Amino acid sequence: MKRVHLSNYSSGVALIIVLWAVSLIATAMLGLAALLQRQLDQEIAALQNARATLVAESGIQMALNPGLYPGDMKIASEQLSGRISEGWKTGRGKVPVKFMIDTQDMAGEAGKLNINALLLGDKGVARAVLQNLFAGWEVNLTTSSSLIDALLDWVDSDGFATGSNSATESNVRNGVFERVDELEKVIGWAEMAKEAREGSKAVDPVKKFTVFGLGKLSLRSADQDVIEAFLGLPNGGASNFVNERKGQDGVLGTQDDIVNQALLGPNSAAWADRVVTDEDDLWRVTSTGTVGEATRKVVALISRKSNPPQVRARWSEEAAP
Repeated sequence: MKRVHLSNYSSGVALIIVLWAVSLIATAMLGLAALLQRQLDQEIAALQNARATLVAESGIQMALNPGLYPGDMKIASEQLSGRISEGWKTGRGKVPVKFMIDTQDMAGEAGKLNINALLLGDKGVARAVLQNLFAGWEVNLTTSSSLIDALLDWVDSDGFATGSNSATESNVRNGVFERVDELEKVIGWAEMAKEAREGSKAVDPVKKFTVFGLGKLSLRSADQDVIEAFLGLPNGGASNFVNERKGQDGVLGTQDDIVNQALLGPNSAAWADRVVTDEDDLWRVTSTGTVGEATRKVVALISRKSNPPQVRARWSEEAAP
């Protein structure tokens, strides 16, 4: 009787061990299945991201076609979107594909001050140009001087303050401005902008600057205050030039525009290498590709003056605003 009892007891323990082992194996299999599913999802997401990037890149290549113009882009992008979606499938189902391209004419961009080229060039020239510009906007000298120090500290590579205020080295990039609206993050910009808007000229300072182009100022499209500050002319020194520049129709940006540098004074040799008299044909192209749940955006600044057109600047980002 004791042997039977021990045998039944051993069988029960063995059954518990077997069930425990089966439970462990089942748990391990479920974990492995979850891991495989996670890896599969990651691979699908990576594939969709790559495809979304390819779709977005196709829009940039489309804009480099010299035969296409801004008005043609919408129709061309719709046709391309339809053709791409026909070829991409997962199993038996189609992968939803959406393609959008937006083109913005950047005419007049060369007539703005390239803040990066200015600050990274001769510091004395940069300080003089900005000081002249802010003074023309009726900005207080103390305000403008402090801001110029902060602007220089934003782009320089060292950690030393340019002026006496060490705070100008706080929260800086120590690199170039990537977007014009980053100027508003610089210490002292808000105060300067407030004084400029409240002055008699009611200036919106951000609209006077750019981060695109080669750094040369276009005399064909630049505003009078920018020309005077950039060339070191007195207040009103470019008024005759600007008035004649419009031509007989009195409208800037038409074929009869006149760029007569003689009206800017006899000292043109001092700034001849810093200006241009023509206008670049620039487009800002934003191409967005969506494949499944993945969306990618590519932005490029394209010069269509050359043949073939050339990309001046480009950057990629997710389609967040």
